Amino acid sequence: MVRESPDPTISIYALMAYYLRFLRVQKKLTQTRVAEILGCTKGQVSKYEGGTRQLDEAECAALDKAWDTGGLFTILHGYAKLGVDPNWPAKHRRYQREATEHYIFASDLIPLPFQTEGYARGLLEAGHAAGFLDDIDAAVKRRMDLQAAMLDGQPEIWAVLDEVVLRPMGSPEVMAAQRARLLELGAQSHISIRILPLSAAPHIGMDGSFKSFTLPGRRLAAFSGSALGVGRVIDDQEEAADVVLRFNRLAARAWSEDQSREYIAGMSEDS
Repeated sequence: MVRESPDPTISIYALMAYYLRFLRVQKKLTQTRVAEILGCTKGQVSKYEGGTRQLDEAECAALDKAWDTGGLFTILHGYAKLGVDPNWPAKHRRYQREATEHYIFASDLIPLPFQTEGYARGLLEAGHAAGFLDDIDAAVKRRMDLQAAMLDGQPEIWAVLDEVVLRPMGSPEVMAAQRARLLELGAQSHISIRILPLSAAPHIGMDGSFKSFTLPGRRLAAFSGSALGVGRVIDDQEEAADVVLRFNRLAARAWSEDQSREYIAGMSEDS
């Protein structure tokens, strides 16, 4: 089944998808032939043309060379990385559900997939008060459903949480339950939770939270930001690998799993 090309006016990534199909058809090439040029599968070409997956830098260079475009795809790719993909929320949620490995650095909030319902509700109530959402109960259910999907299948989860995320974000009861949840999850063999102490600052995570995903087929992806409803999904393999390196550098400065558990448990005892 041939995927329909996205509206080329909505983003540069959509424009790239549109022109990939436009030029392929103009040159009377099959998706199989384009797959040979890119070194991928026909199914991946279909996703590229449908805008559900983005070309990376090496693939853009391969198209430019094969089709003598004057660097069109490489230039568009460079501009696309600077802009915002309007489809990022759906893509981010899909990667959260599908990932076999998660690398999470949280700089300000307890992240999914670790939030209790009480903690999540508090965050969403703040969003409701600010006019960002209407139905709190529905939003809580969506968040908890996504969290359950992320944990389903026991993916490997490696998380580094800035000590700041443990500050009170609700009643003592809500925070006690949230700390207990962290301890419960951190005791599982496929989940690692480590605290980056305040004493580690300044560090390369000061500019915000980010995540990296290992997807089926060992493909990498990453996500950064979400301030003011704007986030960026990274599909470029080289850039996504750099995000993993960034995570590892932060993890090297974090407390061990045992030290982190002791600290979280000590907070509960002091409350």
